[in-house]
Amino acid sequence: MSLKKSYNLTVCIPSSIVSIIDSPIERTILIGQIARTISIYKVNKIVIYMDSEKKDVLFIKELLEYLETPQYLRKYLFPISKNLRYAGYLPPLRTPHHPTIDSDIEYREGFVLESNDKESVVDIGFKEPIICPYPLMRNRRVTLKREKNTWIPVRKEDIPYYWGYEVVVDFKGLHHHLDNYNYDYVIATSRLGKPINMVFKEIKENLKPGKNIAILFGSPREGLYDIFLKYSLNLEDYCDIIVNMVPNQGTQTIRTEEALIISLAILSFIDTI
Repeated sequence: MSLKKSYNLTVCIPSSIVSIIDSPIERTILIGQIARTISIYKVNKIVIYMDSEKKDVLFIKELLEYLETPQYLRKYLFPISKNLRYAGYLPPLRTPHHPTIDSDIEYREGFVLESNDKESVVDIGFKEPIICPYPLMRNRRVTLKREKNTWIPVRKEDIPYYWGYEVVVDFKGLHHHLDNYNYDYVIATSRLGKPINMVFKEIKENLKPGKNIAILFGSPREGLYDIFLKYSLNLEDYCDIIVNMVPNQGTQTIRTEEALIISLAILSFIDTI
């Protein structure tokens, strides 16, 4: 079972990541790849900052939230939507909070079907709903823990395993999000940054237990320097370090989803050395 990271990791990506793709199937596959990537590397939160049309933000958000939701709960939480038309093409995340019906895990996500002042009926992916001896808010997603033969509500923060990601949207841009979230350490990725081989020790020193770490990515058309310059802002004022994750790259550009995979892999490696 995959234990969660000792620190909280957030990635910030632009809504324009899908704006250069015309095919709805290809858009869906791209977001599926992103969901898999951030799950593999145990990302706690993904921020979508708007730098294209609002519909792009809503498409990414709905699809990411759909993929994060255990399959047996999707029928309750997601009505028929054109944004999810091709979601069936995507592979499951297979994270700890996506158990099969016979998985022997002491935590499960559930949906509250009925509730009174003494108990609740909850679907947690078994053949039949279970009875939770607590009053819970009806028609809501909940997290439960098995204690002997009883399932009780718990906070996700108290679960020792990696338990999926949260999706956050900022319609006012990346700088607005950073102004309103108090991260302990912010890493910006840019081909104009310091080569990763020169700064990995500094990054390692900041990956401390309990810290909130954010890593920022530019758009398919603009790097982070350009994105901040549009608002007459300096990127350096919003981050602690600017890193070139691929020194001496062999291509003229690196796509955002490629930068995401590369950067998270490098962070994961740094975390283990």
